[in-house]
Amino acid sequence: MSKLSKNVVIYFIGNTINRFMGIIVLLIATHVLTNKEDLGHFNFISQTTNIFLTLFCFQIWMAIIRFVFDYKDKKNKFKIISAGYFIGFLSFLFYTVLLIIYCCFKEYSIWFFLELLFLSFSYVFNQSVQFACRGLLKNKLYVLSGIFGSFFYLLTSVIFLFLFKMTSHALILSTAISYFSQGFFIEFFLRTIKYFKLKYIKIKIIKKMMKYSIPTTLNSIAYQFNQSAYIWLLKIFYDNAAIGIFTPPSRMTSLIGLFVMSFNFAFQEYSFLMNKSKFKEKIYNKTFNSFVRFISSGTILLLPTTCIFFSFMIGSSYKDAKFLIPVLYLSSILDSIQIFLGSIMQAEKKVNLMFFSQLAGIFVTILVMFTTTNLIGLQSAGLAMSACFLTVSVLRFIFVKIKAGLKFNFKFLFHFVPVYILTSLIFLKYNSLVNFLYFILVLFYFVMCNRVLIIEFILKFAKKIKHVENFKEKHKKT
Repeated sequence: MSKLSKNVVIYFIGNTINRFMGIIVLLIATHVLTNKEDLGHFNFISQTTNIFLTLFCFQIWMAIIRFVFDYKDKKNKFKIISAGYFIGFLSFLFYTVLLIIYCCFKEYSIWFFLELLFLSFSYVFNQSVQFACRGLLKNKLYVLSGIFGSFFYLLTSVIFLFLFKMTSHALILSTAISYFSQGFFIEFFLRTIKYFKLKYIKIKIIKKMMKYSIPTTLNSIAYQFNQSAYIWLLKIFYDNAAIGIFTPPSRMTSLIGLFVMSFNFAFQEYSFLMNKSKFKEKIYNKTFNSFVRFISSGTILLLPTTCIFFSFMIGSSYKDAKFLIPVLYLSSILDSIQIFLGSIMQAEKKVNLMFFSQLAGIFVTILVMFTTTNLIGLQSAGLAMSACFLTVSVLRFIFVKIKAGLKFNFKFLFHFVPVYILTSLIFLKYNSLVNFLYFILVLFYFVMCNRVLIIEFILKFAKKIKHVENFKEKHKKT
């Protein structure tokens, strides 16, 4: 578990900086882009592009990280990476041809086409080299590259928004530059392309990677659709302005993702490495229950915190979006749980069952949106996401329970559910001062829920300090 803890800390530090830079850009955008359609247009383009690139490139980067762990020697690792890059390159060429045809059909300008092409290339380049970097266990390089990319995202966003007075195109170009700069940073130090050799590209390896990638791609597309279904459905029921007002609160759930993404990256690598361990059932159970308690109780802390800062963080054009936050935070908790369970299923190579759970989620999303939109308006999107991720989480828990004997302490829900409802009501009905006082109260709740984790952390930290002190004493004597 020490390796897992170390990687969580490494990823958390990097993701904290990255997410906060992303939130700063969002805050700036809500003050500058007073027309909600501009922010909605950016969100629609970025999410749609990611889905289509995942489809046409078969999410080959996931196959890279999966099969790189099967080998210990450098040569075989780069055989996997070379094959992955080759598949990604051919797939992107096919995607580019289709993009040209689509832009000609829609009569888009050449500049918008080049913008989309740069965004698409940067995304594929970024994903390919960053997953190769993680597969080679260069975690610190990966984290530093993310910080480097986020810095360029913030810098270019400010330049394009304030200096060039650009609208949604400022955020699209800044996102593309961020992707490219992170990928370039990794490649500059890792030089994966230097080790790319055509002789490494074997049909047997390609078949193995594609056999893994195709069902993984279908699952990923289903997941991305579930995460961004509100964009498509709001586009159907409303317009880009509705997507725009929904964007700030939906992006603020990335605060929850600070820990979730860090933990998932580390656990993903850890689960691949310990897939054949006889202790995996015990580790899965302990880690899963600790994870759920930490994320759930941490989100309760986040609600009053968000209330305190929301009024001056978000531009006046988007302040009406506050009522969407409690349901979106709930959906983020459920999303985190299904991602965790998905990591176990990937390690167990149950990708087909993952896809089935996502299909069930899509069905629930569409059903809830179509039946509740006329009744509760924009809130239906958050409700649909929550219902979707709850469905996926339940199905995945059943699958993992059967396969790996996973157990969950359901007693936790008896106090978490009423506390979350109370917290949401205080968030919506009372001012920042009341929420600040309430934050102090729920901080005690957070500590009680995670007291075992906190004690373990303190003991490990004290042991670490003692070890350093003993080492210094020995060094002085010598």
